[in-house]
Amino acid sequence: MTKRRFLLPLILFLVFLMTGCKDKDSAGKCLGEQITSIKEKDSEKLAFLLDKGIQESDRKYTLKFPEELKDTYLTFLQEALQTVRFQVSEAKRNGKDEFTIQVHYTPVDISSTTMDVSDAFVSSLSSSDLNAEASSLLEKAKKALKESPCFTKKTYTILTVNKTEDSFQVREEDLKKLLSRAIDTYMAPYDRICELLDARDFLTAYLDASFKGDVTRFALHTKQTEAEALAWYDSEAFLPAADLSSDHQKRYTAAMKELLKQCKYSVGIPKKEDGVYNYTVDVTVTPNKSLKDLLSEWKKGTYDSEDDVNQALVELLEKYAAAPTYGKETVVTIQLNSASLMNAGQDGAEITRLAREILPIP
Repeated sequence: MTKRRFLLPLILFLVFLMTGCKDKDSAGKCLGEQITSIKEKDSEKLAFLLDKGIQESDRKYTLKFPEELKDTYLTFLQEALQTVRFQVSEAKRNGKDEFTIQVHYTPVDISSTTMDVSDAFVSSLSSSDLNAEASSLLEKAKKALKESPCFTKKTYTILTVNKTEDSFQVREEDLKKLLSRAIDTYMAPYDRICELLDARDFLTAYLDASFKGDVTRFALHTKQTEAEALAWYDSEAFLPAADLSSDHQKRYTAAMKELLKQCKYSVGIPKKEDGVYNYTVDVTVTPNKSLKDLLSEWKKGTYDSEDDVNQALVELLEKYAAAPTYGKETVVTIQLNSASLMNAGQDGAEITRLAREILPIP
């Protein structure tokens, strides 16, 4: 009887040890399988990571991350994760149904891995299609990941795994932390493209607001309301002489705005220079010679009164607004940076030089 009493606790203790060992093994196996699943087939588990990256990039740039690029970028993140080797340590029991597991790994550095291919790609960028260009660069980045991935310093993350009735559940925030740390600087390829196209979009928006009165994009870049941006445009437009009659002033302003709207320019893809927000940009310009030509024509006229002078000026302006004259297409290269923007409108400034190439002033 005594021997039986002794054997029963011993058997229960052995069963407990065997079950505990099985649970620990199963917890580690469950975690390993989940990591493998994300690496090989379940890319949607990385959507939270992409969403975080998109939010950060959208705060930096006025251009927004293209919706159609998301699936391509998720696939890229999954392939980046495949370069990372995870070592799952033995689970440690924290309580009856809770385990902690250390996972050791060396994060992949996307920026360093893709630096050379990104440099080469943006140096010959010719399209302003953000989705198409970013997709093309990601294909080259995938190749770089396979051939020569760069890694940062080895580290580890501790994850909690809980036992449920029939399985194990990895704590979601711990898994997200692991994945976030495993892929470093993962928005670098997108940012390299978006930075340049965002600068191009700004210069285009500035010119469109200045010449055409189209202030929608300019308002977004400058964080103004459209009404504020439109007031800026009106203040920058050529103002009629004070001695013009009220009717002549209205006609002058309307004709001048129409003439400005027909200026021709096309902003190229900026080239990144050293420093923060510093670019070289080629702008293709077809000079609008109308002001020079109308002035020349106006000076040849003979007028009997001041009113005749003003009437002739307004009529010529309306004539050239209806049928502008243009010079030969040319390329104007400017520096786009904080200094050139601060000095816009001043004599000798880069933006002023560009504006006078677009619309030569007599």
